[in-house]
Amino acid sequence: MQRGELSTKAVGQRTHSDRHGAPLKRGMERFVRLWLVPVLLCSITTLHSQPLLLIFHDPAPPITHNDQPYDPNIDLKPYLVPFLEELRKVQVAWYRPDHPMMRPFAERRDLSEEQLKAPNPALRAQIARAWGATYVMTVRCTRIPEKSQYEYRIVVWELGKRAPVWESEGFQQLATGAGRSDEIAALQTLGRTVAMRLDSELWGALPRVAESVKTPAAVAPLPRDDTPPPIDPLQQATKLLGEGKRIEALPFLRAAVNAEPLNADLRMQLIHLYRRLNLTEQAQQALRQATLLFPNDERFLLEEVQLLRDSGNPAAAISRLQKALQTQPESVAARLALFDLLLESGDTVAAEHLLQAVPEQDTAEWAYRRYLLSGAKRALERLPSESIPLTEERAALWLQIARGLLADLSSELLDVRRLTTNPQPNWAELRPRSERAVLTALSIGQWLEKVAPNDSTRTLVAHVRFASQMLTQSAQHMARYVLSRRSEEEERASLLRIEAMRELEAAKSALPKR
Repeated sequence: MQRGELSTKAVGQRTHSDRHGAPLKRGMERFVRLWLVPVLLCSITTLHSQPLLLIFHDPAPPITHNDQPYDPNIDLKPYLVPFLEELRKVQVAWYRPDHPMMRPFAERRDLSEEQLKAPNPALRAQIARAWGATYVMTVRCTRIPEKSQYEYRIVVWELGKRAPVWESEGFQQLATGAGRSDEIAALQTLGRTVAMRLDSELWGALPRVAESVKTPAAVAPLPRDDTPPPIDPLQQATKLLGEGKRIEALPFLRAAVNAEPLNADLRMQLIHLYRRLNLTEQAQQALRQATLLFPNDERFLLEEVQLLRDSGNPAAAISRLQKALQTQPESVAARLALFDLLLESGDTVAAEHLLQAVPEQDTAEWAYRRYLLSGAKRALERLPSESIPLTEERAALWLQIARGLLADLSSELLDVRRLTTNPQPNWAELRPRSERAVLTALSIGQWLEKVAPNDSTRTLVAHVRFASQMLTQSAQHMARYVLSRRSEEEERASLLRIEAMRELEAAKSALPKR
């Protein structure tokens, strides 16, 4: 009975203890779940040496395709995260609403599942702070079925700053007739490119931590002797560029620049590739970096000026060169580039003054500028004794001046024709005027013959010279009409003038593509 009594008493004591201890136990569990777990998570993250990047998917709304709802979103996680982790500069976490940490976070703030699935910017910032993140990234990647390209937008914020610290948007092209393998390659190229750009443009000052050494349960076998060597990024970029695969070559060329940051030639090659791919923003940023690293390398100055000009801002390009000449007045390359821009903008007086401000130099570049100036001033009596090479870099400005010469001649012939239709034409005054038009046409022809085209400009020069020949014949027929007043001479003059101007328009399409 004693044993039974003791047993009954013990059971009663346990029952009493459980009755009063259960609420305390549940309270402790709630405390740990709501407060202690997030605090510990934040503490562990804070103590880690690397900042945390928290990535949110920013999906585009569904669209209608072939009268059916269609989701254009592409999951970029498997193609972006591995390359970000390879940088070894930040920890990478991809946000999931079902993450264990999100349940107590939602309970404290009374958030619904829908709010967790699609958090707004303010909620993203709160989640990032609770997560202990330093950076927040939003990723959107979409594709329309008929289009052979992906459209993407990636934005990075740093907590504590209102504006994004980095952003990029654009298109990732697919190869023609691409299958699944090509789609994967395109997405991998996009992920690699984004990671490399973040490495150089945003996280350049962050330390790259050593790779963690993992001790697996079984010892990994040593690499065999036939293990292929690591890919040389410059060699791979050169190979892809030779095959015309510019987009695929871009990340390798970036990697080559990162490996040799003080190689000016590689940086110039990267800038040229940016421009060929119409990545103007990236080209401008690369130029700014290059001019800081190589302030005395005039190639980057001239490339910056050309980029400003091509983007439709010649005034900024002229201002940039004028400032450069103030600090380096002896720079011949900057002076000649400024001459070309002034002449292109129609400021012949300023261009001539720029050449006269320094002692004349007997070089091919100065001879070419004097030749251009003679055409721009319509002073065709002093022509160079030797031929002027016409390269594709010189073609556009030469065509502009040649078109101006021939357009002025065409206007003069049209004016003479108009005066002949007056009720009482002054034939005595029109005769020397029509003869001067013939002499001007012959002089223009001689000016055009002074250029020696190469393979890239030969078709262009042929169009312009043919237009000049037809205008010369038109001027001759107009002079004969003024003398003989035969209507067929005037008709031939008008027809040749019209055909000459058509030929001159065709010359624009023959400009070499740079």
